[in-house]
Amino acid sequence: MRSLTVKLILQFICLCPVSLLAADNPLTVDEVLGKYAAAVGGKEAWAKVQSRTMTADFELFGSQTEWKVQAKAPNKRRSETELGALGSTVDGFDGTTAWTKNQAGVRSKTGDELVRAKMEAEFNREVRLKELYPDLAAKAVETFGGEDVHVLESKPTPTSTERFSFSAKTGLMVRQQTQFKNQEGADVALEMNYADYREVEGLKYPHLQKLKSQPPARNYSAPSSRLRASSTTKSLRTHCLLPRTQRTRNPPLPLQPRTSPENGR
Repeated sequence: MRSLTVKLILQFICLCPVSLLAADNPLTVDEVLGKYAAAVGGKEAWAKVQSRTMTADFELFGSQTEWKVQAKAPNKRRSETELGALGSTVDGFDGTTAWTKNQAGVRSKTGDELVRAKMEAEFNREVRLKELYPDLAAKAVETFGGEDVHVLESKPTPTSTERFSFSAKTGLMVRQQTQFKNQEGADVALEMNYADYREVEGLKYPHLQKLKSQPPARNYSAPSSRLRASSTTKSLRTHCLLPRTQRTRNPPLPLQPRTSPENGR
């Protein structure tokens, strides 16, 4: 097992549309995704991994903290970001319920936020995009970072949109743009840029990720540094479950744990 360190830089800037370029022969969805799957290691290699733990350096307003995520097939996920004086933010998905915990307390996610959490928790989503977003369509060839990118678009819900941009040269995903409604019903736009892909045990991960948000987000969790291949995380099922305080207020929620995500038992 190899351990790598990555940097995640959070930037607060407004999203600006890029100019579209005409494409005489744009690639099909299958061609774009096939090239991407091959570029990151291939579907067979990704299928061998059943759980992983990843850590990253998290930079916010000039200070550096740690971000960590645990994930397990088929769709369990827990991430935690330390934000110094702002406290920590923990997000989890247990296969049914998505929740978030911060200084304001604990709440379950609903609507577009729940759908996004579910998609993010789907294990090995890198090579399952067409399965997870069956309405994916090839939209355009755009210019991003000085190169042509093939853009695929999906609408997971009537009020949300996902756009994935893949380098025409390398086939790698270089950008993901997301629009959705938050819990208050306000529009949110996120753009995650991916760079510095490196191989970890046969699979390629972007080791530099930059987030742009509108309105500015206080924090954001994203992958990447340590991969544990073909191993299981025994305590992950408990960690992904809704914290005890929220369970008490909402007893019908599924998979009610005897322990809270914080205690690690």
